[in-house]
Amino acid sequence: MNGKALREKREEKEGRRSKKKRRSVMYGAIVVSVLIVGMSIFFVYSSEQAKMRGQAFGKALEFVQVDLTKLTHTFDSKVSMFQQGGIDKDGFLEFAEKHEDEMKKIILRYNNLQIPEPFIPSVELFKLSAEAQLESDKYMAEWVRTGDDTAYIRSDSLLQQSFEYEMAALAKFKLVQGQTNP
Repeated sequence: MNGKALREKREEKEGRRSKKKRRSVMYGAIVVSVLIVGMSIFFVYSSEQAKMRGQAFGKALEFVQVDLTKLTHTFDSKVSMFQQGGIDKDGFLEFAEKHEDEMKKIILRYNNLQIPEPFIPSVELFKLSAEAQLESDKYMAEWVRTGDDTAYIRSDSLLQQSFEYEMAALAKFKLVQGQTNP
């Protein structure tokens, strides 16, 4: 074979390698592109799922808080009625027993929440607030039952403690909420 034929054969061989190399690069680029698109879709989907879970948690917590507020307002109303003579002692104490059972059920609902990690401290404070409220209500019922003013004072003290827990919980909740929703 002469030099020209060898050169042509070499160029032809390099051309085939070059085409194979280009195909490999093209397939590699396609694979990388598919991976990038796939990962982007996964992260967007995960982000949306986290957002939906966060919204579901927020709604569930709101329902617990609303139910708790309604129950405590009803109790406060009954206390006022008792103090004004609109309900007798036995009627109030019967109501107080049912109220205590309802409060315990609401407090248990905090345990069933799917709480995102950053919100755990605030939910624990909301629960402590509800527990202090329940204790306050128990002492109020004791005051009605016995007439012991120390029970009334203890009830008032626990009510204040409940309020402080609630304010701390709200502050922590809003702080975390602000960090997660810039």
